[in-house]
Amino acid sequence: MLSYSQKSSPASVIIFMIIIGIVMLRSYAVFVSPLQLSVDEAQYWLWSLTPDAGYFTKPPMIAWVISIGTSLAGSAESGVRIMAPVLHGITALVLWRLAAYLYHPAAGRLAALGWIFLPAVGLASIVMSTDTPLLLFTSTMILALSPLAMGRSPGMTGFCLAGIMLGLGFLSKYAAIYSLISLALIWLCQPSFRRLMRISHWGVFMLSALIVLSPNIIWNWQNGFATVAHLEHNANIQQTSISVISGLNFLLSQAGVIGPVLLLAVIMAMGARGRHIGFLSAFILPPLIVITIQAMISDANANWAILAWPPAVILVAGWLCDDTRNANGMIKRSWWLAGIGASNIALIGLLWLTSITGHLGYLTPASDPLRHLRGWDTHHADINVFMHQHPADIIITDRRVTTALLTHQFRDTDIRIRIYDADLIPSNHYEAYFRYIPSPENSPVLLVTENNQPLDIPGIIWTDARSVSQTSISYRHNRILYLYAGTVSGQ
Repeated sequence: MLSYSQKSSPASVIIFMIIIGIVMLRSYAVFVSPLQLSVDEAQYWLWSLTPDAGYFTKPPMIAWVISIGTSLAGSAESGVRIMAPVLHGITALVLWRLAAYLYHPAAGRLAALGWIFLPAVGLASIVMSTDTPLLLFTSTMILALSPLAMGRSPGMTGFCLAGIMLGLGFLSKYAAIYSLISLALIWLCQPSFRRLMRISHWGVFMLSALIVLSPNIIWNWQNGFATVAHLEHNANIQQTSISVISGLNFLLSQAGVIGPVLLLAVIMAMGARGRHIGFLSAFILPPLIVITIQAMISDANANWAILAWPPAVILVAGWLCDDTRNANGMIKRSWWLAGIGASNIALIGLLWLTSITGHLGYLTPASDPLRHLRGWDTHHADINVFMHQHPADIIITDRRVTTALLTHQFRDTDIRIRIYDADLIPSNHYEAYFRYIPSPENSPVLLVTENNQPLDIPGIIWTDARSVSQTSISYRHNRILYLYAGTVSGQ
């Protein structure tokens, strides 16, 4: 079973209080940040209003988590995001336990601190994403299976718990499949592990995962496997050209995800081939390799390989603690810790400054990661002014992002936000469920678009009434929305 002989030391108490303090500070930041929701957050919030076993583009866990948050803190941005810092704090504690079990109590403390100070975690603690619950569940799955690394069997209980966590991971994001690939690699490439993983163990593991995942499987079956089709579209696997540069750029982007010094430490730790390298590498390499290949043949976001980094943090923590048997080792560990801490705190500080101030003046529009999270309150106010002059209860949009953000901005009104889908082929949740359907004759409508000409929508006559809503979203860059009043002609 998972155990190690160590009473709570003063250092452990201090680290635990630091983690709790950071979680509380980030929770406070969620309430005071001026940033509006991202397009994905707004969509997840909309899902949370109608809890289900699946949705058009994602499994349901994110909607369930947001539903908990909004029940505690309301439907504003803070309610949507409040669970993010909490879940990342719990993940830090899980990694603490895992590293302490595999290596040393000191490694546990380092792993917890390393996780909570990852730049990606700093950003992901002030926004809500599907990665947040995914990381918690997959980390807990690794913890349940960690006796394998020690030459012991997790037993039926361990495999059952691991299966449940894998199922919850799939309910969070289908990227949990990397964990399944990792286990297959462990079984195929490590004979010592294979002896500890009986067919009955695999059976309990897979059955537990399938039982947990079954509601989403049934939902997809009933809805023509809509989510699977969306994932296939996103993968863009029909591309045949290969760009090595794109793959290298993706790998370099990971320096921004976990910090440049920590990324170097991961490489050094894997090269040192220390304890448990086989077990942990099985969880590190699959997402990195697969997403790098995808980046080379199509496109990949920097966070898509995020599942590689919890076990990587464990590996680095163990490597640093194993290399302290002499004075030189202690000095090297101190330098590594100083470098990792300084670089990651600096990156997190940069992100927080952006979050609190709303902008970083020297960033270009393309390099500002938070540019899309600003200005929607201004658009909301401008639209209200226009609607006061030209009353309407339907707002038509032509883009997913506009539909999502205006739906949240007008959440406490009777205004209906609908997206115009010219080809009638749904490519997102809004086109599937919130498509504009012609209103009764003579009904007033409002169009919000980034085009400086109104859309040619059959049955709608646009008047001369027009307005412009403009707001600054980044350095020397404005978002401009055009507002048009119209009437349904009935033709």
